[in-house]
Amino acid sequence: MSLFLRSLLEFLTRDLSGRTWEVRKSHPYFGEMTYYGSRDPEACYWEAELDVPGQPKPIGVAMRGTEEGPEPSEEAFCKQALANIDALFERCQPAFEPVFAECTKLPFPTSWREAFVLDGIDIPAGGEPNGEWCIYYFVEPAGHYFTAHIESGKVTSVLVDG
Repeated sequence: MSLFLRSLLEFLTRDLSGRTWEVRKSHPYFGEMTYYGSRDPEACYWEAELDVPGQPKPIGVAMRGTEEGPEPSEEAFCKQALANIDALFERCQPAFEPVFAECTKLPFPTSWREAFVLDGIDIPAGGEPNGEWCIYYFVEPAGHYFTAHIESGKVTSVLVDG
């Protein structure tokens, strides 16, 4: 999208009430990021896209941070989590297996990459590994996204879109 069209779209869709705002910033690790600010501090967050080796497309990353940028601990968590995407998936696999079977009526693939594409990750507040966070995968045979909700280091639920 051209810079002019993006600017026009942002102008036409901005919040005239002043309750929310957006800030764009470049970050050494996350690259181009957007901060979605709000008068409600609990509603504020950053979004970025990262190229991850072994993935066919960039993945979305969302985190709390402040308007100044994400916290160093959130960056460290993201780096660690994405350094081994096989281990990231292994964390979700036991919870995904029954959902996959129910949605697809197929056996679970021997290699997760045959059916799952990492789509995004939410970084827990402060980069705290035992905090609440989510991992998102598009599951091609199901035609749906699977979201693994993690608390205290374990998948507590799987949500299937639509």
